[in-house]
Amino acid sequence: MKLLQSKLETKRTRAKGFKRKRYWIPSVVLILIIAFIGIGTQWTPKITVFLLKSLIETTNTDTNSKDTMLSDGITRVADVPYADDGRNDSTLDIYYPSVTSEPLPVVLWVHGGGWVLGDKKDIADYAVQLAKQGYVVVSMNYALAPDTKYPIPVIQTNQALTYVKNHVSEYHGDPENIFLAGNSAGAQIASQTAAVVTNPSLAKLMNITPAAQPEELRGVLLFCGPYNLSTVANTGFPLIRTFLWSYTGVKTFEDYPRLHEMSTVLQATAAYPPAFITSGNDDPLTSQSIELAQVLKRLDVEVETLFFSNSSEKLGHDYQFDLESDAGQQAIHSAVRFMQQYSR
Repeated sequence: MKLLQSKLETKRTRAKGFKRKRYWIPSVVLILIIAFIGIGTQWTPKITVFLLKSLIETTNTDTNSKDTMLSDGITRVADVPYADDGRNDSTLDIYYPSVTSEPLPVVLWVHGGGWVLGDKKDIADYAVQLAKQGYVVVSMNYALAPDTKYPIPVIQTNQALTYVKNHVSEYHGDPENIFLAGNSAGAQIASQTAAVVTNPSLAKLMNITPAAQPEELRGVLLFCGPYNLSTVANTGFPLIRTFLWSYTGVKTFEDYPRLHEMSTVLQATAAYPPAFITSGNDDPLTSQSIELAQVLKRLDVEVETLFFSNSSEKLGHDYQFDLESDAGQQAIHSAVRFMQQYSR
């Protein structure tokens, strides 16, 4: 009997030990995975970007269709190739009033996402609202970092501008009445493209032939972007170092030799187009918008700003897309008034 009890106790002890191992093995695996990610993110930005994309893709649904009649007489044509260079990211969506009696001003929009995320369809609701106000809105995709580096998105924006010049009249647009627009990283790309169009020295330095004449670019609309990339890390914007490491290919991106090209505050000239610049009062990047506005004003460029400095409401990054808010409505109405003022 004692021998039997001893054997049973031994089995119970082994079973308890197995159960304990079964519980701690996943914990050890999780710790190893976290350690691997932590070490890996010190060597490459791809891990962080992959995790961000995975999180976003689980919450997004693709509602794009090739050619759709939207509410209130707005038509969308989706996934139009704008460059014949074999890139599957060189596509755009066009939103326009289905019926109009005259050519309409055009807004070429560059989406945000830290140069590593985002898609042209992200601004679909905003594009529809602008189209309802009498604009042809062209929302473009571009190659994302870290798989593609600077300056490819700027080159692609110039290519999209070429497409607009050559084809927007097919969608009731006026090819000599163009506004460049963008949000977040897209605002940086749009602002730099405007500098390429109006600053021959920058165009030569980047080996880009501008797709439009300065007088055809009627203005820029810049929402919540970075414009001085040598100081942007000081803003404390989340993951900004990872984003610019991805875009430039240099971990300490301040050492990137072409950073001055990317900083619109250094490349704008007196020929820069009129600018509408806005950012929320609780957005870490707002100081960048204020600096750009100050630089343009010193150059005697026409500038309209909207920063909500006296507002008690905290308005964060890309606040303008909340069209149900008073601030969002104020921003879109201000943007439309700006375009009405500077359209030809």
